[in-house]
Amino acid sequence: MKRILPLILLVYVVLLALFTTMVIVVHMIPRSAIEAQFKSSVKIFIEEGDYPIKGSLDGRVMLDNYTDCYMHNLAYCADASHPVDAAMRNFRYRDNEVMTVSMSHLASGDLINEPFEYGKYWHGYLVFLRPLLTVMDYGKIRILNGIVLSILLMVVLFLLTRRLSFGIALCFIVSLFMVHSAVVPWSLQYSTCYHITLVSMIAFLGFDWLSATRQRLVISFFIIGAITSFLDFFTTPVMTLGLPLTVLVLMDRKLCHLRLLFALCVAWLMGYSLMWASKWLMAYLLAGYNALEEATQSIMLQSVGQEENPIWYYWRELFDTFMTRWSIFTPQGLTRWGLVALLAIPALLAPKRRPMLKRYSVLLFIAMLSLLWYIVVARHSYTHFIISSRSLLVFWFSGLSFLYSIIDFKKLKSHVFRKQ
Repeated sequence: MKRILPLILLVYVVLLALFTTMVIVVHMIPRSAIEAQFKSSVKIFIEEGDYPIKGSLDGRVMLDNYTDCYMHNLAYCADASHPVDAAMRNFRYRDNEVMTVSMSHLASGDLINEPFEYGKYWHGYLVFLRPLLTVMDYGKIRILNGIVLSILLMVVLFLLTRRLSFGIALCFIVSLFMVHSAVVPWSLQYSTCYHITLVSMIAFLGFDWLSATRQRLVISFFIIGAITSFLDFFTTPVMTLGLPLTVLVLMDRKLCHLRLLFALCVAWLMGYSLMWASKWLMAYLLAGYNALEEATQSIMLQSVGQEENPIWYYWRELFDTFMTRWSIFTPQGLTRWGLVALLAIPALLAPKRRPMLKRYSVLLFIAMLSLLWYIVVARHSYTHFIISSRSLLVFWFSGLSFLYSIIDFKKLKSHVFRKQ
């Protein structure tokens, strides 16, 4: 522990300097360079609305154009003449509950209010969004996003098949289906954690030296947590923790004990929370902007609730929402539990021996990370369920991988032929 703390501190300082520099540099891009593409994007938002419904292979799903509007909003409101102040304060504009109306006013310059700060997040996605807006609008960015996500997904599936098995790769595909991942490329803020997660999975599947020592693993998860805090809009961060952990457990039996997994969760949480809090510090030091009060109120609101709606109110609402969506009496619920039964029944009929059951049982701990996240940030998870529902990707992938991994296929085959 004494040897790893200085390394974590060094990594933290390097990442903080890198992130701060990157957000300041992209805020040097003048508004005139992105104005044409921004106005073209606003037309798309106005045409589609804040929450359009998108049909896909896994059903009709609501998109969150509202948050994507906000992302474009911040990209456009940045004052390039004061890049440090703009990068730390993160101005946004809003004058109407319907975000597309506010966006149309912003694009036309017909402002009713003054832009105001939104500096409690890093808004690291602007490192990519602002440069992209110099050459393409929202529609083309969606296409590019879909291409990148498809490439990353194909690489992950190839590596899962090569390093683990086709069955595990199939479990991952089914898990993506369970949380309506087909529409993710259409929403930028849906996509952030998918990008981080897929890249992390590729890193661990493709480069064994990352997991060769516990020290490297701890530093790796600290970095993943920090990057998530920098880029994500507080959507599905637990995904970037749970899926890489699942892959590591499936790859290496030495990682199959709770003590190490707990240490990696702590490392991820340290990276995530420390880097997020560092934005408040940098905003104060570089721009004199105190985001701590706003951030503290937001954290208390999302984790504790309000007097009229305390945290247990949102626990109950989330439970009711899950029961409705997972009910066997609905087509979606029947499909989900039917897919689970395809693995659960063979796992009950032909389980592996006890040592193997013990080895893979840690996957159930990882699966519970999704539910733990909902408990801790219940209000945010319920209020933004169209976003947070994809945190269940951890639950499904870890759970299905557990069921698949404990099936003794030779025993199952002998049972099937014996009955015939």
